[in-house]
Amino acid sequence: MGMLLTFFTGCSEYPMDEDDLLITTQSRCYIGTFYLYGSDHLDCLIQDSTVIDTVNQTVLGLAKFGTNLSKVKPAASLSLDTKITPAMGVWTDFTVPRTYTLISGNRQVEKEYTITIRLEGED
Repeated sequence: MGMLLTFFTGCSEYPMDEDDLLITTQSRCYIGTFYLYGSDHLDCLIQDSTVIDTVNQTVLGLAKFGTNLSKVKPAASLSLDTKITPAMGVWTDFTVPRTYTLISGNRQVEKEYTITIRLEGED
């Protein structure tokens, strides 16, 4: 019981944000990897085709021919304690570029990433 109490006491040193997430000291804020899942729940991006530019804050992906870009689910790995809006993992229309806002763990760094998906075979 004493260890459990210590665990909860240790977490209380960090305040919570409006989403009940811990506000930490992490100032990094970037997308590390990006995935795009189709209706079959498989990654529909061509392997090794995604380019993530952390300087210009862009992601460019190439989806497999035949992918319905109007209904796909994005997913990404983010830097530690970073949160993203709008939420990923929901059906999203990627026939046009989408903008996602990343907010660092300390909530002091905010970056907008533009994610553009092209379809294999298109110019």
